[in-house]
Amino acid sequence: MLQQLITFILASLLIIIVPGPDMALLLRNAAHGGQRVARHTVIGIMTGNVILGTAAAFGLTVLLMASTTLYHVVRIAGGLYIVWLGIQSIRSVWLQRHGASIEGTITHAHREIVTHHGFREGLLSNLLNPKVAIFYLSLFPQFNLSPLSPLIQHVVLAGCFCLLAAAWYVIVLAILRRIEQLLRKQAFSQTLGLVTGSVLMGLGGWVLARR
Repeated sequence: MLQQLITFILASLLIIIVPGPDMALLLRNAAHGGQRVARHTVIGIMTGNVILGTAAAFGLTVLLMASTTLYHVVRIAGGLYIVWLGIQSIRSVWLQRHGASIEGTITHAHREIVTHHGFREGLLSNLLNPKVAIFYLSLFPQFNLSPLSPLIQHVVLAGCFCLLAAAWYVIVLAILRRIEQLLRKQAFSQTLGLVTGSVLMGLGGWVLARR
């Protein structure tokens, strides 16, 4: 069982570390909203992971794979949402360059809304990516943690994956905190916004194009 668990942890780390829509979104929100929005984005992403991990443990992700229509609805919605996030990132840079700086004009109440947007965006980015559900569905059955029951095995695996993802994002947030002064520089922030916006649009297009 221990060897199976170690193999699962190594496989999970590779999947977690490889950048995807969640990481691009986190960098984009860190550039535009700072540490507070970045933290809420991570909380949203991790909430999505917990929800999907729980769904996988109880076999609910099988429903997504069993229904071609449902799968394509989630895929299209997720792809369009990721593309929209990319467009919003590029639009924000355009507004800043034309004198409509968000950071310089929004009120405290608006800052709270933007902060909560980080959580919502992180949650939806994770939940609306059918590839995450497929990952849970395809990876979990490959590992046998006997003598544990199948349900307990899935709960343990989902818990391990979520803990590893949380640890990785804590490291990323620590790195972002160290370069906070750099992120506050308008030129760097705008460049990062354009890059992450373009990446999000590309990833969203990839999700839409995949079958």
